Amino acid sequence: MKYFSTLLRAAGLLALVVFVSCTRRETSREGGPSRGPEFRVRAVEEVSLNGLDVLPLRTPADMDLPRRNQIIAGYVNKQLPLRARVQLNAYNPGLEPVALVGLDYTVLIDGRPLGKNHQLANLELPAGDSVRVPVAFEFNTYKYLGDDAMPALRNFALGFGDPHRHRITLQVRPLLRTGRGRVSRASQIAAPALALDATQ
Repeated sequence: MKYFSTLLRAAGLLALVVFVSCTRRETSREGGPSRGPEFRVRAVEEVSLNGLDVLPLRTPADMDLPRRNQIIAGYVNKQLPLRARVQLNAYNPGLEPVALVGLDYTVLIDGRPLGKNHQLANLELPAGDSVRVPVAFEFNTYKYLGDDAMPALRNFALGFGDPHRHRITLQVRPLLRTGRGRVSRASQIAAPALALDATQ
């Protein structure tokens, strides 16, 4: 009788473990992918400063007088817009497809925040696959530079297209929709450097 009682308790414990395990699996399934998309830069297509294409500018010798004057004119008018267009690669490591319906992102220059923005999207991310995500932004860099930046303007315009300097960084937080229609912001924040990697 004692052996039978012990056997029943063991069976009950086993059933409890299986029930908890199944519940955890179901909760995981309902909650969608356990990891959000991973973002990397695929290509930097355009970077301009006050209308001047700065991607090819890498050394002080590249900043001739007309280019320097164009940058100075924007700074004097307190309007020195930085415009950029990049292609991100979004990889979905999850076990089910999700839809990317938006991006919250922060732009940093040389590690310092420049501004935040939100971009709508309508892209399907298949499970275990990746898609390209175009991102374009514009921010005024005058306040970022400050009131005494005139001597540093020439150097500020250099190196945006240099793959070794990684001057611009994007911190991305995606807005996702699962196959069940559930919308959530991924908790993982990726911060890829905006530099063209020829190995990709």
